[in-house]
Amino acid sequence: MTQQGEEHHKVKPRKGPPLALIAFAASVATPLFLLLVMMATHIRALSYTLGFLTLTLDLGPKLAMATLAFAGLSLLVSLFMAPLRYGPWALAAVLISGGVLGGYAAYDKALKMYPPIYDVATNWDRPVSLSDALIADRGADALPAPDNPRVPHNESVEWGGKTIAAINAATCPQAQTYKGKIPTAEQIANMLSADKRYTVFGTAPWRVEAVYQDNFYGFKSDIIFRIDPDGVDIRSVGRDNPRDLGGDCRRVVNLLNKLKAM
Repeated sequence: MTQQGEEHHKVKPRKGPPLALIAFAASVATPLFLLLVMMATHIRALSYTLGFLTLTLDLGPKLAMATLAFAGLSLLVSLFMAPLRYGPWALAAVLISGGVLGGYAAYDKALKMYPPIYDVATNWDRPVSLSDALIADRGADALPAPDNPRVPHNESVEWGGKTIAAINAATCPQAQTYKGKIPTAEQIANMLSADKRYTVFGTAPWRVEAVYQDNFYGFKSDIIFRIDPDGVDIRSVGRDNPRDLGGDCRRVVNLLNKLKAM
């Protein structure tokens, strides 16, 4: 066989996928992984500790940082080798990975902005207590819900040692006893049932208890209405996440606004 024939029959080596496409796939895989973790935690297929603390808050930023570094490298290579063909893929990988890291940065900023609490009430002079049945439903692994909670000294330099009553007064001043037209327990239960995030747990003539579940990780908070002849008090206390990022305050204020609109 001639030399030309031998060259004709040589098998050309196959090239793998370009670096930019691999980086893009990796950058998309990270938020998809976090989405699956969130969904699994929501339906309790993963525990709060594994799903939120370990996979989301610990592993998630590491994955995003690694994919961002890889995406940056692929962008440099693409700009030199094939900027028009693979540059956009590499740039998209950088933007996606950077966006994920930006989300974590925003979360860290929120942690510093809000006090480390999970409990808000309209009245701490006469605390709104949880019924024995609701405490049992919270389970042994739930966060404690005492009548006079306090932030541990080692939890925060700014808020450590302070009572939740004092923190509520400083950070959620709108959470005040409702003094308008007093609704019945049935009316409050119907108001809560109109929102799919709330599940009415129990009612009594002067009391309504419900469980709130968010739409993301499925974190739960217990909602208690105490109906007195001269006012209505509300308490929202979390079960899972010890840092509500202002969620319990917003929830209580929103429920107060709903009472005013009834």
